[in-house]
Amino acid sequence: MSGDEIRQSSETAASHTPHRLTARTATGSGVSMHRGLTALAKHWNAHQSRQSSTACNLSSAYQSVPQLDNRTTFKLIPIPTPSKPPSWCTSIGTGYDLSNSVFSPDGRNFQVEYAVKAVENGGTAIGIRCKDGVVLALEKLVSSKLLKKEANKRIATVDRNMGIVSAGLLPDGRHFVSRARDEAAQWRSMYKAPIPTAALANRMGSYVQAYTLYSSVRPFGVTAIVGGWDSEAEIPVDGQVGSGPKSGAGGKGEGAKHGGPFLYMIEPSGLYWGYYGAATGKGRQAAKSELEKLNLHECNLSLGDGVKEAARIIYVAHEDSKDKDFELEMTWISSLDGPTKGRHMDVPRELREEAERLAKKALEGEDEEEMQE
Repeated sequence: MSGDEIRQSSETAASHTPHRLTARTATGSGVSMHRGLTALAKHWNAHQSRQSSTACNLSSAYQSVPQLDNRTTFKLIPIPTPSKPPSWCTSIGTGYDLSNSVFSPDGRNFQVEYAVKAVENGGTAIGIRCKDGVVLALEKLVSSKLLKKEANKRIATVDRNMGIVSAGLLPDGRHFVSRARDEAAQWRSMYKAPIPTAALANRMGSYVQAYTLYSSVRPFGVTAIVGGWDSEAEIPVDGQVGSGPKSGAGGKGEGAKHGGPFLYMIEPSGLYWGYYGAATGKGRQAAKSELEKLNLHECNLSLGDGVKEAARIIYVAHEDSKDKDFELEMTWISSLDGPTKGRHMDVPRELREEAERLAKKALEGEDEEEMQE
């Protein structure tokens, strides 16, 4: 085959866009001839991958081809395009976790599950519902020795009678608290009364759940524990079905109740439940085990004892991360006749330090018993 025939064959190949060019060399051809054909084939295949609308320029490849003999032939071999589905169509991670508004084939929302993992990496937060109030406690990990002690509060006051402690991403928790304060202020402006704890949990649960419905937003990376003391006075509320003063999580034994201590936990999915004791964060499993030992459903734990138990539980939950420094942050809400007069306040320093001392002593006693065994 002469050089003119090669050029003509190349022009013919350029007009067949659905094909790729390969070179087939008969035995006995030289190494340089094989390299020249390989360069020509690569040049043509690169042109096909770019899908250019202009004619293929094969002059550079043609110049590198030596004089060929009749034992070398060109052949256009159609190469089918593989019909493989894209990787994001699989249900094991890569695709269904890219959008917040898409369920996987097995009914999972991966973005919400990832938000839960963000919560599990945060410090432990607990809430205890006592017979005469609510205690909120937090294991605040110290990320730097330059931080001012007892600054950067993680437990926030929403209304005078209500507080929120959150575990997970700190900025998300602050936005959550800001929204909760807006809801409480709106309720007070409309009904001239503080918002019930159940009503706030309902509104915030709906707000958090809305962030799991759209691909333009992501779920909240926090789990929030809401504790409050609702007024025992009969306050008429109009226009709020299901959240009036006669509704509440009293259970079958107590019936519908109004007023008293309430404790709710709101998860990243928007799910919320009423609890006697709640725990979230890295040490949640150990904290839940300790809370179950208190038999909180019997409502025999006083507010003072609840402060001591909350401190002990936080120290127990911190055992898995005892190489890291932390600060114990605690708040409480009592009845109108109690020490806080129905308001959400910080636990006094003297009482908190006494609770910490007892918690450390209890842990040392457990360690000594284990060593003796």
